[in-house]
Amino acid sequence: MPDLPPPLQALLADPKAHLAGTDIKLVLPLARTLLNEILAARPADTPVEELLLDPDADDFLHVHLEVQAPVIGRVRRRITLRPQGAVAFPDQPWLHLDITDGFRFIDKPILKLMQGQLADKLPRGIELTADHLRLHVPALLTAAGYQKLVPLLRHLQLSSRPNQLVVHLHLSA
Repeated sequence: MPDLPPPLQALLADPKAHLAGTDIKLVLPLARTLLNEILAARPADTPVEELLLDPDADDFLHVHLEVQAPVIGRVRRRITLRPQGAVAFPDQPWLHLDITDGFRFIDKPILKLMQGQLADKLPRGIELTADHLRLHVPALLTAAGYQKLVPLLRHLQLSSRPNQLVVHLHLSA
């Protein structure tokens, strides 16, 4: 678990005990600056050299990406994602984002060809194809050390407005 103040550590160690009876629906607008600071904290050994998120109006998220790819070399893209529907726990744990723009003509066949290698490189719970990005929210929370929060999740949905990613979250304990 990340280095957090003791009260937050206690809360995350046993959320049911500390949050019993809680039923909270939260709309959390996250500014582009904060999102990009979080993305900049990725591990140093990743082949991703640049990763920026630019939320836009009408639920479009632009991802600016530069990677060092085997054989191909440096690849730079602006990929547009659009969140599709809500995650409802525990029945539908995948957050689905359609890729609406950004891959070039040659990118899709390469992604398809390298799908197995790509799956091995991505963290567990992340699925990327030429058409979509899917995030298995419980797996990602567990990998980050927050597995005790998973049973509290009821609903998660993303939307956006200019310079803000809006997280709609429902927790119940």
